[in-house]
Amino acid sequence: MTRHIIDRPAERDTLARTRAFLRIDRESGLHPSVRRLHAQRQPARGPARLASFLRIERGRTA
Repeated sequence: MTRHIIDRPAERDTLARTRAFLRIDRESGLHPSVRRLHAQRQPARGPARLASFLRIERGRTA
């Protein structure tokens, strides 16, 4: 018994599968603009913050 002409193993579309995995991986991470915002240095608040804490410690609340 011979096989029919269309009876053959299905070829795997590895390129489409790879693209799907890469798309999912790319979308699961942080957006580059969010990473850039997190990497920015926060402004220094040291002296003003210290003055506020000292003012509260001395009992002056207003």
